Amino acid sequence: MQIDPAALTGTNSSSTIPATKQPVVPPPVTTQKASKALISVPRLDLEPIYTELKAAIGIQWTEYKEAIALLLLGHLNQNEFSSRVDHFLSSDPKIEHLHNNFVCAIIGNLTRDLPDHGVASWVSANDKPTVVSKPVSGDAAEQRLKTEIKKLPPKDRRRLKALPEPDPHSLPNPLEEYHQAKQIRLPDQVPASAGGLNKTNWELEIRKRYAQPLASEIGEFPDADSIYARMVPICYEESVVNAASFPCAVFMSIATENFVKEFLSIVFARTRLNGPSGTTNGTMTRKYRRQLEREEMAFTRGELVKNTTSGFLPVEAKEASTRQALGVPDLRLALELGGGLLGHMPLVVDEILGGYVEEELEAERQDYLESINDTNNLNGIDGYSDDMDIDESGWEWDGATSKDRAQLGSLLDDCLSMAA
Repeated sequence: MQIDPAALTGTNSSSTIPATKQPVVPPPVTTQKASKALISVPRLDLEPIYTELKAAIGIQWTEYKEAIALLLLGHLNQNEFSSRVDHFLSSDPKIEHLHNNFVCAIIGNLTRDLPDHGVASWVSANDKPTVVSKPVSGDAAEQRLKTEIKKLPPKDRRRLKALPEPDPHSLPNPLEEYHQAKQIRLPDQVPASAGGLNKTNWELEIRKRYAQPLASEIGEFPDADSIYARMVPICYEESVVNAASFPCAVFMSIATENFVKEFLSIVFARTRLNGPSGTTNGTMTRKYRRQLEREEMAFTRGELVKNTTSGFLPVEAKEASTRQALGVPDLRLALELGGGLLGHMPLVVDEILGGYVEEELEAERQDYLESINDTNNLNGIDGYSDDMDIDESGWEWDGATSKDRAQLGSLLDDCLSMAA
């Protein structure tokens, strides 16, 4: 094997220096990320299903629309939804089939393309949601609110800051809220220098309520002035600082008069016969009705004249002269017949129904006097006997007489004297 010396010295016989080979860097390859194209899935067309279902349901569409909205929002479960719509959905298999298609189409559109902005054009105007106007907000509204707060007295601002914010997670107790609302609190005391009423003035104003005489004491129907004089102290006692105006008392006077007239007319119709002409729900005998009709016809022809004092026809005046006045027994009878005449006055109803029936008190007193006169036992007070409570009353021996019982009593007395 022969070795070339030129190869050892690194020289070439042709004296040409070979070019050194450098690694060739390949050009950068631009790698493009293969982005997957979004597959467009068209939405299901709800218009024919919606139109056909609405036409099939008819007048129940409003109830169905509300129930299906609450169901899809999760506010109703299946049992609650069924209790609302089963009475018209299950009545016809066609309606139930359309309902199932409608719900499945709504759920199927959740995984498809987004819907167009706004409400669909084929939705009727009655089914479109109402747009609620947003509250006015901005710098002007906030500035106006700050100005109103700054106008408040410092005491009111401190009171507003001290109010605790309600806990949104706590459920309100209606009984507690009702109890707090019924609590009576006197108004905040204003210094006399500021022109306000102090505590003594409030007490004097409230005390005027009890100085007013009752209508039952003076025997007169309350007028607007007397009602107003009693209404103002009641307002002060119930923490109504501005009290009541005089037109309010006039309204109460008219309402009281109408209530009393209506109540008495109902009691009269239930407890009396042959009322005057124009009485509603009254009972009339056949003879009285025929006579009243004849006299009304005669009055129309000008043959009769009504009483100048009462304005009654002769037959009406005759019945009115013999008719007894209304009393507590009549009120009791009217309440027992029902109707809830005084349902808002339970104390008055209990007083009427809990009292004595007609002639019951006199009969009770008569029985009491007879029991005093008939008794022969004076072992009591004022002749009223106080008998001993025994297990058996009227016990006797068969064949024994009063003499035998007296002998037994003396024997028992001797036994007791020996023991003493």
